[in-house]
Amino acid sequence: MPRPWTAAARRLRLLKGVKRRPPEPIRRWKIVRGDLVEVLAGKDEGKQGKVIDVDRRSNRVFVQGLNTHLKYTAPQGDYKGGYVSSEAPLHYSKVALVDPADMKKSRIGYQYAADG
Repeated sequence: MPRPWTAAARRLRLLKGVKRRPPEPIRRWKIVRGDLVEVLAGKDEGKQGKVIDVDRRSNRVFVQGLNTHLKYTAPQGDYKGGYVSSEAPLHYSKVALVDPADMKKSRIGYQYAADG
């Protein structure tokens, strides 16, 4: 803990009441539930998986079997408890859609044809 008369203590007091802003929502989502995606960064970089869920408020996606962590569940009734593997969310910028024709990651864009 810094001394109360120092500049470091003043900075801590100023930051104490600051709240995080929610992330800027994406206007047009290109990734939806059921899509095949490839992870671009992290411990599962280069692996492909199916999107289980999309959290549009926090701009995150859950990919089946990737970015997993162990979660402890307490004993309840007949269940004795223990560690269960579950998926953690990935930011949408860390995944890319996979082209089903050649099974490689690709970039998506929208184009309007001349006839509309």
